[in-house]
Amino acid sequence: MVRSEEELARAIRTIGERAEPVDLLAGVADRRRRRRGRRARGVLAAVCAVVLGWVAVVLWPSPTAPVISTPEPVIGTPEPVIRTPEPVTAVERRWPQAVFTMPERYRPLAAIDATRVLVLAAPATIEVYDSATGRASLVATLSEPPGRVAADGEWVAWVGEREVGFVPLRGGAKPVRQGPVEGEFVDRIQVVGDQVVWSAPVGGVWRLDLPAGMIEQIAGSDGLQLVSWPWAIDEPLDLRGNPTRLVNLATGRTVPIKAARGVEGLRCGPTWCSGVRDGDAVLQRTDGSRLRVRRGLSEQVGSAPFRDRFFVGLGVYDAQADELVPIEPPDGEWSEAPGVISWKARDGGVRVLNLAAVPPAR
Repeated sequence: MVRSEEELARAIRTIGERAEPVDLLAGVADRRRRRRGRRARGVLAAVCAVVLGWVAVVLWPSPTAPVISTPEPVIGTPEPVIRTPEPVTAVERRWPQAVFTMPERYRPLAAIDATRVLVLAAPATIEVYDSATGRASLVATLSEPPGRVAADGEWVAWVGEREVGFVPLRGGAKPVRQGPVEGEFVDRIQVVGDQVVWSAPVGGVWRLDLPAGMIEQIAGSDGLQLVSWPWAIDEPLDLRGNPTRLVNLATGRTVPIKAARGVEGLRCGPTWCSGVRDGDAVLQRTDGSRLRVRRGLSEQVGSAPFRDRFFVGLGVYDAQADELVPIEPPDGEWSEAPGVISWKARDGGVRVLNLAAVPPAR
């Protein structure tokens, strides 16, 4: 729970520090401006009411005028072929099966599997893009862009300001919404089998059983944040602070986290953590072993990994292989979503690295 206005302010700053500096998608910015005045009047009431204490922060790159002038394809038909050859970058040489280009109108939301990526087609249409076929399939059309989004092979779920929404991934069904939920602070969400789980910098871990169960806080999760189900962590609001434990919310097992000497700002997955020591990025196991210093990365490693791979701004660091793979976007800008990193292609499309297509390090 949020215990004070100061703690709420720290939570907001934490989410803001995590968010990447990209422009807002058209429509989201307008919606935020309309809400700004209303939210300012409700700050005091919100501080008292954030027992769950969450905020959904959604940042999207601003779309530019598409270079390809072919008509919009019918959903399910092959997308227009982008003929301009894209220069082969380091990340594509290392993981050629995981890099592809899709039409510019799409914004990646999350990786689903080795070929499918959940995407947003403006203003508020959720689709699945299959890199193996070049086809997109409709999942759902919403009344407004979703907040944080997650998907597995069966369901797509998101958290809005006052509700949790979900719909079958196969499409053809009307989205279901459950609430009320104080969803403004939510920054982590995951679909796991027959449930949606989510959390924020404060407020514990919550779940909704699919297709239409009750919303409830998971026992033993107070003060914890979701990492990767069933693991949660006592990640501090202070970005320089270190967590002390990982908790398996399914079994109750607790794993102590030990920061190596001098390391600050640890952010951990179930097995690996990243932090900073003397201005350099540091990687270590949760028990403090296998310490590695990546000089020159400074404080760019700052988020939990996806399958033991950390997005470090300059590229992707594979903790198991001890390898940094540069991304090399043409304009130096990129976007990040769960399991997906994307940037503008030279021909106007969207270049995508799907980390779900990268095989485990050996």
